[in-house]
Amino acid sequence: MMRRSQIGLLSRLLLLLLVVELTPPAIPVPMRSSPQSLALLRARDQCGRELTAAQRLQLDRMQFEDAAHVRHYLHCFWSRLQLWLDETGFQAQRIVQSFGGERRLNVEQALPAINGCNAKTSSRGSGAQTVVDWCFRAFVCVLATPVGEWYKRHMSDVINGNA
Repeated sequence: MMRRSQIGLLSRLLLLLLVVELTPPAIPVPMRSSPQSLALLRARDQCGRELTAAQRLQLDRMQFEDAAHVRHYLHCFWSRLQLWLDETGFQAQRIVQSFGGERRLNVEQALPAINGCNAKTSSRGSGAQTVVDWCFRAFVCVLATPVGEWYKRHMSDVINGNA
């Protein structure tokens, strides 16, 4: 026969097992993305629907070759975010605001870089360049500035779920 102390111990063990069994496993809570990051991801997904897996991977790695699919993707991406207007190019002030303003970017460096690339790559008078080409050339120009380095880091964080 079992002693009372053994019965008490056995009942506590059974109770502990029930608690452990009934407790749902801890589910890691993903980091909440900012509305701006979600907008970037949505634009990326919507504009990348026509891309092959290899093309998508290339863009995710921030490799922007001069190819039709890259030019169209970039124009779609920036236009969808309403940060590119076909009449005036990149909306420098809106880009700075959308990407965190003075907290995240050196505004004194960003605004002249973006506006300078708009002006430098615009050849609206020649007619030979489409707005898609202009967007691509202006974007490549911005990538060559410190703003471009920040953009690459930020987009990598967004794609990897860290922003």
